[in-house]
Amino acid sequence: MVRVKIHKIKITIRDREFEFGVPENEYIVFKKAEKRIIELIEDMEFPEHRLDNAILNAALGVAEENENLKVQTEELEDRVSELTKKIEIFLNQ
Repeated sequence: MVRVKIHKIKITIRDREFEFGVPENEYIVFKKAEKRIIELIEDMEFPEHRLDNAILNAALGVAEENENLKVQTEELEDRVSELTKKIEIFLNQ
């Protein structure tokens, strides 16, 4: 059984502090997205008691952006692979 190290993260949003754990393999990705998550939440208009819902919505928004970028990256990698094969065929003629 592999143990995953968990990093404790603290984020302050609208004078409320949130603390949670992030797996080590996701820590850098999270830290890069942290500013964007906070910006999304700060840009939303909602009553203070709905802050938890706003955080969830912002996290979902970032996750959606991340998934779209993954798909785009995969598509670009496929295109590069196809072009590389075509160049190799051309050079080997």
